[in-house]
Amino acid sequence: MERASDRTGETRSPAERTPSFGHLLLVWLLVGPSLWSLGSAVADAIQAELPLSTMGAGLLFGTIVVVSFWTAGFQPSPRASFGYFVAELSIYLVLAVGVVTVFVPTFTPWVTIAVQLVSICLAATLVFTPVGANIRNWFRRHVRSLLKLPPQDRSVDRD
Repeated sequence: MERASDRTGETRSPAERTPSFGHLLLVWLLVGPSLWSLGSAVADAIQAELPLSTMGAGLLFGTIVVVSFWTAGFQPSPRASFGYFVAELSIYLVLAVGVVTVFVPTFTPWVTIAVQLVSICLAATLVFTPVGANIRNWFRRHVRSLLKLPPQDRSVDRD
């Protein structure tokens, strides 16, 4: 039961629950790259005269989005941020290969933006929402049943 109280944050001091700059930096490094590439793709697609390079525009866009969410109170754990990083890359690769082989033989800038935006939205939904938690739990149970493993005991901490 001690682990359950740790998960709810009852025994942790307020200083341990306060997000740090290092935590923000880790989230920025794990969540930011998908937003940086989206910002760069948008800067390439609109071809506006900006005082920044496309990479600079992407970094600025990604930083603004991550810091805005952080300031608004959305401060994901490093574990959730890493899960988003892996999920977004995987979804993007599947979508990119599927779109190129089935629908569009060449990637135009707007197709790139659409695929990146869909992969970001799907990954964020799968990692950061209760709907995503239900999907992950269903997938975990399904894989365990396919591998003929016993059901996972709910009282065991997965951390």
